[in-house]
Amino acid sequence: MTIKLNVSIKTLFIYLLFFFLINSITAQSRQNNKNEKGFKNRLWYGVNLGNIGLSNNQFYINLSFMGGMKIMKNWNAGAIIHTNYTYLWQAGNFPSYNIFDFGFGGLTTVNIFRNYFVQLEADRMYLSKFGYEGDLIRNPYLFTYLGGGYQYDSSGKWSTIITLLYNLNPDTNQLFFPLNYRVAFVYNF
Repeated sequence: MTIKLNVSIKTLFIYLLFFFLINSITAQSRQNNKNEKGFKNRLWYGVNLGNIGLSNNQFYINLSFMGGMKIMKNWNAGAIIHTNYTYLWQAGNFPSYNIFDFGFGGLTTVNIFRNYFVQLEADRMYLSKFGYEGDLIRNPYLFTYLGGGYQYDSSGKWSTIITLLYNLNPDTNQLFFPLNYRVAFVYNF
């Protein structure tokens, strides 16, 4: 099934607009409660943007939503939902493809020194590949990432995170590029 590129861009724009709208509304109500303690202040959430590339007539990008809680001061755990988009352009009379893949997983981070952290993540991704007859087939794959990152603090509770992860699973490591890079915008991380 192919979808026009304009629809994909509009959908991505709506996701981002909705995310920032909800955040700006809740940020004003939380501004007065900065010193509030309890379960609510242990929760964190954010959005990842990563694996952006352009090669071999393909454009691809990953958008992930994540959230979780602080287990201890330097230890976070949470869940992540991935959405992958690939546009495959083919010359001539061959069709071009808009491919949407998805997945979910769990992650944990441990702050090791100042703003540097180590991250372990396990994902189950449903990714599309071309079958023998030329049709797209979506199959489940398991990824186990280990890596780290750096958190850029801001004056408020929002921060920016840069993460580089390596897939340790030998089965999917041979099928897909093993490195995963992301930029995340997180609240209360």
